[in-house]
Amino acid sequence: MLTSCFCGFQADGCMNVLVEKYDTTLKQTMVELGASTKLARTRLGVIERLRAESKKVSEKTLEEKEILKVKFEDLEAKLVADRAAKRELEKAKVVLEKENARLRAERNAAVEKLAEERKRLRDSRSLEVTRERVRVQSAMTEKFGRCIGRVRDYLARRVESEKEQNLSGQASGTRKCLEMIRNEGLGITQELIDVFIEQERVHNAAVAKLAVGDLPEEDLVLSPLVLPNPFLNEEFIAALDPYGSNDGLVGSETASLLRESSDIPEGGSTGQSSEVPATVTPLGNASDLNLEGEVAEKNDGVEIEVPTMEREELEPTAERSASDVIPNEVPKDAAADGAQDPSVSGEALT
Repeated sequence: MLTSCFCGFQADGCMNVLVEKYDTTLKQTMVELGASTKLARTRLGVIERLRAESKKVSEKTLEEKEILKVKFEDLEAKLVADRAAKRELEKAKVVLEKENARLRAERNAAVEKLAEERKRLRDSRSLEVTRERVRVQSAMTEKFGRCIGRVRDYLARRVESEKEQNLSGQASGTRKCLEMIRNEGLGITQELIDVFIEQERVHNAAVAKLAVGDLPEEDLVLSPLVLPNPFLNEEFIAALDPYGSNDGLVGSETASLLRESSDIPEGGSTGQSSEVPATVTPLGNASDLNLEGEVAEKNDGVEIEVPTMEREELEPTAERSASDVIPNEVPKDAAADGAQDPSVSGEALT
C-alpha cells in the first residue's frame, strides 16, 4: 500500500514536474510566440512600407517612362524631320553647286569679254593717238613749211633787190663820173651817158617792182598751232574764263577733264587743249594725253574710263611725241639760209 502510495506520490510528483516543465515551456513558448508576433507585425509593417515605396517608385518609374516615351517620340519625329531637311539641303547643295559652276563660267566669260574689250579700246585709243599725232605733225610741218617758204621768198627777193640796187648804184656812179669828165672838157658823148641813165632807170624800176620791205613779225615768231581736238569737250572749254575765276562752273570730276590756262589768245580756238609758248611748238595732242585722275575719253559718243596703268603707258608716248619735234632747230635752219643769202649779195656787190 505504501508502495502504491509512494508510487502514487512519485507519479504525482512526476506529473507535477511534467506540468511544471510544460508550463515553463508554455510560458517560454508564449513569450517566444509574442516576440514572433511582434516581429511578424514589424516585418509586416516593413513589408507594407516597402510595398508602398515600391508602388510609389513603380508609379514614378511609369510616369518617367511615359515622359521618356513622349520625349523619344518627339526626338524620333525631329530626327525624321532632320533627315528630310538634310536630304533637302543635299539637293539644294547640288543645285547651288551647279548654279555656282554656271555663274563662274559666266563670270569667266564676262571677264574674258571685258579683257578683250579693254584690249580693243586700248588698241583703238593708241590708234587714235597715233592718228592725232600724225595729223598734228602734218599740220605743224605744213604750217612751218609755209612760214619757211615766205622767209625764203623774202630772202630771195631781198637778194635780188640788193643786186638791182647795186647795179643801179653802179650805173648812177658811172653816169656821174662821165658827167664830171664831160664837164672837165673831155670828149664824152651824151649817148654814152644816156646808156647809163637808161640802165639806172631799169634797175630802179626793178627795185620798185620787188618792193622788199621788212620781214613780217609773224614770220619771225612761232605762233601756237590751233587744231580742233576730239579728246576735249569744247562746250566746257568755251565757257571757261581765262582771266577770272571758274569756281562752281563744273564739278570736281568734270574739272579733271579740263586744263585751265591764262595764256589763251583772244582769236584762238577754244578747242585747243593747252597754250603753246611762242618759242616751242609741241604736238597738239601731247597735253591731251596728260590725263589726270579718272578721265573719260569720248570715242564715237562712248565714254571710256582710262585706268591708271594705261594712263602711265600713254604719258611716255606723249613725252616722246613732244620731243620728236624740236622747234629750236628750225630757226637755226632759217638762220643758216639767211647766212648763205648775204654771201650771194656779197658776190653780187663784187
